[in-house]
Amino acid sequence: MFWGDDTWQWAAGTWPAGAYGFAIFLGALVPCVVTLFFMSLSRTDRKSWKTHKARSLGCVFLAVACGAAMLQLVSLIFNAQDTGKWGRGPSTSPSWVFSNYPWLWAVGFVSTIATAAILIAFFVARARRRSEAEGADQPGPN
Repeated sequence: MFWGDDTWQWAAGTWPAGAYGFAIFLGALVPCVVTLFFMSLSRTDRKSWKTHKARSLGCVFLAVACGAAMLQLVSLIFNAQDTGKWGRGPSTSPSWVFSNYPWLWAVGFVSTIATAAILIAFFVARARRRSEAEGADQPGPN
């Protein structure tokens, strides 16, 4: 199965910056997928189901796909942090990625924070532009 340590070993050998480049990519992907998930869910209200069935179904399908992608991303992220000492059971050997790249989680975390900050700044600027445009359309007080 090509998942977990196999994925990280593949990324270490084939990605331009190795496993660190793959961690940056995954870190940037997490806020984007979460944003897409919530945006697709926000477009499916009760009225839109009645008037736009195809669009609503597409949005629900997109939300389900984003949820499945998030499960896979979380699986890879937890695999990168597997020290072998989780839980109350006997200690096991750490995962390959943790043994070879112990600070990989920090690279991915910084990438996630940076991407989230960029997305937040974009949506705040977009909201300001919309409110200014709506304010310009309304006549001023007489």
